[in-house]
Amino acid sequence: MLDLNHPEAKKEYFQELVELLDKYEDGWNVFINADKAKDFDYPVTLKKEYENDPYLPKRWLTLADKVISIIAHKKYELSTGPNRIEIVRADQMLDAYVRPIPDGPAHWSYGKQRVIEDKKYDANAHLAYEIIINSNPAIAYCMDTNSPVMQMLVFAHASYGHNTVYKNNYLFKDSADPDNILITNKRLREAVEDADEKYSVEEVEQLLDFCNSMRFIDTTDQPRRKKYSDSQLLAKAKKAREDAFLNPPRKKILTDEYTESASKKTVGLDLSHPASGERNILRFIADHGHHIPEWKREIMRLSADISQHFKPGMATKLLHEGFASMTHYQIMETMFDIGLMNAKMHGEFRQSHSGVVYQPPGWVPVQNPYTGEEEEKFIGSQINVYALGFAIFEDVKRICENPDEEDKKWFPTFAGKNNWVELSKHIIETCNDETLVEQYMSPKVMRKFKYFLLEGDFEETFDGENSWLEVTAVHDEDGFRRVRAQLAADYRIADKIPKVSLRDFQEETDRCLVLQHDMIDRQPLDAKSARQVLELIHAQTQHPVILESVDENGEVAARFSSPENYGEEYSLNRRTAMHYTAQ
Repeated sequence: MLDLNHPEAKKEYFQELVELLDKYEDGWNVFINADKAKDFDYPVTLKKEYENDPYLPKRWLTLADKVISIIAHKKYELSTGPNRIEIVRADQMLDAYVRPIPDGPAHWSYGKQRVIEDKKYDANAHLAYEIIINSNPAIAYCMDTNSPVMQMLVFAHASYGHNTVYKNNYLFKDSADPDNILITNKRLREAVEDADEKYSVEEVEQLLDFCNSMRFIDTTDQPRRKKYSDSQLLAKAKKAREDAFLNPPRKKILTDEYTESASKKTVGLDLSHPASGERNILRFIADHGHHIPEWKREIMRLSADISQHFKPGMATKLLHEGFASMTHYQIMETMFDIGLMNAKMHGEFRQSHSGVVYQPPGWVPVQNPYTGEEEEKFIGSQINVYALGFAIFEDVKRICENPDEEDKKWFPTFAGKNNWVELSKHIIETCNDETLVEQYMSPKVMRKFKYFLLEGDFEETFDGENSWLEVTAVHDEDGFRRVRAQLAADYRIADKIPKVSLRDFQEETDRCLVLQHDMIDRQPLDAKSARQVLELIHAQTQHPVILESVDENGEVAARFSSPENYGEEYSLNRRTAMHYTAQ
């Protein structure tokens, strides 16, 4: 019910809502009436004098989106890109599960994943309420089984919460390409379909397997760098050869030793490829593998471009879901507060929200089979990113508005000083998951989730060979610092994705590709997977490939190659112009 005496009534967003909804027969009760009818496609009727206004929503869904947009933009000052909402069936949502972007190329892995998702759905008949794609406009898929309340919740969550992160976060500004991602994906599908008609299905499938296997090493940390055409790349390679010929370093054949007459500038010179350090290995192969058919190279480039688009999402999942949950919570609470939802609708919203941000316990009660007594058993529990992310943003709001002495000690720069809406915008623009935890997780949040730090050999403990682990940090001052630092490190995406870069490319001899894996905490690569990926690279390039894992001291800790044992005399610890020879 509309209350013009409400404390919010004088605010701009409220007056804009009154002006909008006054043009409809149902007026302020349009969402309550839709809920009573249990119909998110509830017919909305414009008053006679506004029937021909082309700018007014004609459907309940678009009207709900318009109202949420006003609250999001005017009350909470969110800055979003355009969005598009699509209502989908269960089978269409399952398709969206297995294809990151619609209308992409066919591949056997999608069919395999679809069978897995079908079985999960048959078992519990539950699907996500929404999925959003970072395109322009951002596309939000919403289930056709959602109630009117749930449709409003997912609009707020996806189209305004996630969309705000997409538009404003520094990682997405640097790496993602929402304007062209759908076009790029369509071009990839067309390229694959065209190749299917001209070449064997097996050859195309092997190429797609190769591109998929390069995931995580088909992106770069400098996505906005200049891209060169084939002719420009050939010209650069020619110039490099001419420079090397005109002023070469003088050396003895097949040794590291330079002659005494060598210039001081050339002593110790690293003679690796000019692109040494490149992280986008797939793109490098496409750009420099001039012997590879152009149709294959184009599919490689398009695959790399799509991976680059999705890279920021891997480092912002906690930030994304936390802010989106905070956004839908604030918007839905506002709608209830000003009378656009009744108590029944509010109860449905809160029940759903509580389920989303619920953190399962790490200890569960079990009955001892011998004594019959109930005991607690530690089972561990994955951190719910919705729960932790929402708790951090909600606590930032509390610290800004009503800090206690502990908050003032830990967060002196903003406790009781900042507007929480402005601070949230700053967090969205500047943070990833690691920095969100490191800079904004408070002791209160840590105590809420009862976080503590365990150290020891977990595999041995849970395999029954060891019976204890050591608790090394709890809820005291020093413990909070250690827990926060460790949790932030757990979200450090650079520690989770192997850092593989180009070390050398023997362009003028056997075209051997030399890759370097920089180990973190001496964590090795999975040997089987590493060999399989190298075999796929070898199969596509038809030239040798070497991968060496290097520790923090620059020592080679592991070495893989295809063909096996190829070029074992080569070492990344030697600076040499020696060409590779097969063993």
